[in-house]
Amino acid sequence: MRVLFVSSGNSKYGIVPFIKSQGLSLQDEGIFVDYFSINGKGVFGYLKNIRPLRKYINNDNFDIIHAHYGLVGLLCRLTISNKPMVLSIMGSDAYGSYNKKGKRMVSSYLNMFLTQIALLFSTHIVVKSKNILRFVPYKSKTTIIPNGVDFRVFKPISAGIKKGIVLCLANPSDARKNVNLVKNAMQLINNQKLKLLNPFPISHNQFPAYLNNSSVFVLTSYNEGSPNVIKEAMACNIPIVSTNVGDVEEVIGQTKGCFITSLNPYDVAEKIKQAIRYGKRTNGRTNIAQYEASSIAKKIIKIYDSIIE
Repeated sequence: MRVLFVSSGNSKYGIVPFIKSQGLSLQDEGIFVDYFSINGKGVFGYLKNIRPLRKYINNDNFDIIHAHYGLVGLLCRLTISNKPMVLSIMGSDAYGSYNKKGKRMVSSYLNMFLTQIALLFSTHIVVKSKNILRFVPYKSKTTIIPNGVDFRVFKPISAGIKKGIVLCLANPSDARKNVNLVKNAMQLINNQKLKLLNPFPISHNQFPAYLNNSSVFVLTSYNEGSPNVIKEAMACNIPIVSTNVGDVEEVIGQTKGCFITSLNPYDVAEKIKQAIRYGKRTNGRTNIAQYEASSIAKKIIKIYDSIIE
């Protein structure tokens, strides 16, 4: 089976890591995967890619086009290709972008509308979590499949856990990530032995080392689809403090040392202190076995097979 992954290539590091990782996991299962990167931002930036994408599709005998992100799916359909298309919805393409107050931005409604058009013309839709499914009206052709984690890459490096590092890997300039919340919580804790580390940007290859060298990983977003970094922290058995976004509560479950917090900085501060007091590795890796990359790849292949049949 030959599959073309189409996704944005605007990231500093090219194709978004979890998309590349998903492609590699499919290749491990015997699927041929090729990649086409969209260069350009906004609606008009995307439209410039119609002709080169059409040429790329026509020059190879792909069985399925797998588009990642709503606008990418719409672009694939504008190539007038008759190939079946699987569309993976990321999150913000479904529920929009947010400002510093946690309110949906008016400018994101166009993106949400265009995503709905792409959904209509998709052969099958993949959403990352139940909260994204709420924005998809075509339930009969939609499957919930979160991103997987490569357990070979994300794993505990040592038996113990580093002391004193509170890690946040979010982009501080992205209002949706709400990084100021963890900063305010750290001021409330006011403990000189604790240090907030927010090393952005870094390559995805550096994530395992940062996770393994932290006391607790913190996510304070207003909204998420299925944040992969939570599953990656779980795979490294790192204590977690996170707002109840996307599928986080489902992923961490009853894992001791992992905590759900509200958007109140006092609550975040208290949960960070509880995670620090826990002071050891969690059983997160054992509790997310179903998110291992090969398991997720097999679910995606089932969708491909059903479409081809």
